[in-house]
This record gives sequence, structure tokens and C-alpha cells, in this order.
Amino acid sequence: MTARNPIGALPLALSAAAVYVVLAGAAGYLALDRQPAAPPPAAAAPALPAITTDTPASTTAAAATTPPATAGTTASTTPSPPPDLRRIDAPGGLSTVVPVGWEVTTGTVATTLVVTDPTSPRRELRLGGAPVTDPSTTLLDRITRAAADREREPGHRRVTLVPTTIRDHPAVSWEFDENTPAGPNRVATAFWEAGGVEYVLYSAGPAEEWDRTRSRLAGMVERAAP
Repeated sequence: MTARNPIGALPLALSAAAVYVVLAGAAGYLALDRQPAAPPPAAAAPALPAITTDTPASTTAAAATTPPATAGTTASTTPSPPPDLRRIDAPGGLSTVVPVGWEVTTGTVATTLVVTDPTSPRRELRLGGAPVTDPSTTLLDRITRAAADREREPGHRRVTLVPTTIRDHPAVSWEFDENTPAGPNRVATAFWEAGGVEYVLYSAGPAEEWDRTRSRLAGMVERAAP
């Protein structure tokens, strides 16, 4: 695999200008679950346990053939990925989706996965999570510092770097251009912090495919947890 430049959940990203996204430390929107409302007893719904009070015998028998619903069980509404995507678990408890058929390898540290399109290695995704090692510094400040370090490298240019939120968690969107041996790439990244862990999703591709590159990141963020 060809060498890659680092970006990542800091502080390792702040101290290294090496190859992969580096996440600091060891390392979809969440669907709402709800319990379906029970129908009135007289309706003899098959999901209810047998009803014996003032219920006709035929209705009671029909209801008794269906096992009662398990108490405390909720139905998950997390959408299944479309056929061209598959779910993947990454370091730090991160879960999201990546394209079917893309190759998955471990990055330069155990806290990062790298996912590449076998037909074009310039199309690349990176994902992972690591404990926050400097909670006194905000996520925005950490990413801004990393971006400033990267911009000292030739061929690296910031496009945007703005604070945002992801599922009510503090987040940062950072987009930049960089030169690679295979040609110019544009990169879209999303960082967010939840439960003392900093997560990163990264999507890179040829500059002329920017809309597709950005769309891949949006899909990963939408279907990510936490």
C-alpha cells in the first residue's frame, strides 16, 4: 500500500507528519426506539398474551397460540444499509458503513482502519476512535492546531474548518486539498467527541470526484454510532 499523510484525532496527529490518519491515545444518527402500543383487549391482537376476562372462547384460543411480547423489549429502527454498503466496526467503539468490496486494513496505529477502493487507491476512507488525552483543550482547538501543522507541508491547502455538531455531540468539519504521488486529492473529514472518546471519519478522492467523496463521508456520518 502506498504511503499516506496523517490526520487524526490528536495529539498524535499534532506531533507526526507521517502516513495515515492517526488517532490520539489507545484507540447515522442514533435511531429512536419505542415500544409499540398494545391494542385494546377486545381486538384480540396476536402479539398479546391470552385474554380470559369477558373474551369469547374463539378469540382467547387464537390469542393463546401466539407467544406474548417480551417485557422491556424495544424495536430498533436503525435502518439497514443499502445493498452497496456494509456495516463495519472500528476501534474505539465506532460503527458505520463502507462500500461493499472495498479493502479494509489497519492504519499505522491500532486505532485506525483504512478502507480503499481496489479499482482506485486514491479513493480512501479512514475511521476510528481514541480516548481524549487533553480534555482541557476543546475539540475545535485540537483540530485547528492539527490543520495548522498540516498546512506547513507543501501541497496542502485548507478548504474549510468549522465547528458543528453530530447527534448533539461537539464536532468539527475539516476539508482540505493535498497532493499525492497519484495526483491531487480533496479530503472531507468529520471529528466528534462523545463519552471521553474522539472519533474521526475521513473520505478522500480525486479532486474531480469531490461530490462523490463528500457524499461518502455524509453517508458514513449519518449511519455512524455513537
